[in-house]
Amino acid sequence: MSLLDKFQSFSQHRFVKQAATLQAGNITGNFIQALIGVFLARLLQPELFGIYTIAISLGSLAALFIGFGAFNATASLASESYAKGDHDELREILGFLVKIVFLSGLIAVAYIFMLPWIGFKFYNSPIIGIYAGVIVLALLVSSTMFSFLSLCLQLVGKIKTLAKLVVSDQALRYGFSLLLVFGGFGVWGAVSGQLAGAIILFVISVAFWKYFRREFNIFPSLFRLLKDAKRAPFKKYFSFTFWVTLDRNMGNVFMTIPVVLAGVYIATDELTFFKLAFGYINLSMSMLGPISTLLNIEFPKMKAEDSKGLARNFMKVSIYSMILTAVLTTCIVLIAPFAFKILYGESFLPSVKYVTGLFLYGALYGIGVGLGPMWRAVNKVKVSILINTIILAVGIPAGLLLIKFFGAWGAVIMVTLWFTTSHFISFIYLSKKLKSHERI
Repeated sequence: MSLLDKFQSFSQHRFVKQAATLQAGNITGNFIQALIGVFLARLLQPELFGIYTIAISLGSLAALFIGFGAFNATASLASESYAKGDHDELREILGFLVKIVFLSGLIAVAYIFMLPWIGFKFYNSPIIGIYAGVIVLALLVSSTMFSFLSLCLQLVGKIKTLAKLVVSDQALRYGFSLLLVFGGFGVWGAVSGQLAGAIILFVISVAFWKYFRREFNIFPSLFRLLKDAKRAPFKKYFSFTFWVTLDRNMGNVFMTIPVVLAGVYIATDELTFFKLAFGYINLSMSMLGPISTLLNIEFPKMKAEDSKGLARNFMKVSIYSMILTAVLTTCIVLIAPFAFKILYGESFLPSVKYVTGLFLYGALYGIGVGLGPMWRAVNKVKVSILINTIILAVGIPAGLLLIKFFGAWGAVIMVTLWFTTSHFISFIYLSKKLKSHERI
């Protein structure tokens, strides 16, 4: 078979086509977010944009206990139930998710009340905590109908619709932020726009759910969903879901806490330069998001159908993804001086040196694309949590010292060490486990 034939065969594979479709939506959404971020930075300028950055990161830490991770955790269970046509079990799982969203919402509300104190204690500004509280509310709204609809669209293979929903989410939340900032509402407008967009998407999702159920009546009405939640067994799914959710949300902490820590010692304008560089590099990382999402479904299927080929497929996905991120990171580092000058203006050019400093972080990041789905597929999530807990336990105090003595460069070193160490330890562990055919 020629190389062209192999490529054509590869491109026609169901998983590849779905990944490409979701990837297109993800790229579009990230482009919208990045473009609006440019305008927000220009309008707010480094100091106010730095405050906005801290608020976003501090509020996003709520994702550690908000129910987002539970949807990914139960994706494999829901996929199996849907494939078997087990309506009762599928409704049990969806009802369980309703309970998780409610309980995590109570914890999030408690966190909101703590945020003004956190803002004062660490940043000498309780208003930063209030801004962050608005972001938490936006996350709470997003963890309801949008998350339910996204999961169910993935189950039935409606990836094009899911991609459109992802784009709509980014466009609404960041679009309203830009509109309010342009209207002169400053940081208040930036965070309030996130909440306004989330509320509108919630309404759209509720309306679409009714249409969606006409084609797939296996899914309950919203009223029935609430009734199912009362009867849904909690213990049956909680143990598995808790560990998977904690593992996934620790990944969110890895992404958000560097900015939170950096803000303790770095001035807001310098924090802006680091955050923009970190976000710019992460543009190449976002290319892998849809692949990881779909692997949540594919790895369990591979394990059931071809357990011996699981290690081979895991290695291929990981190596190819690392090559992809290395190439992408090289390209975006080379064009960074021109991109920042054209997009952000002269006042943001100090970010470029931090983009170059983050090259190693970006180039090696791709090795981790299949880690989360594989940990869940082989039921070794607790090992992943242990690895990341140790890294954070050592890395947070070490990172604070690096930031204290080296400023934003300390933050660059910190994130590079955190991610690279975590990914490679996990990759080596899983590779050995899968190759040895141990019972996992």
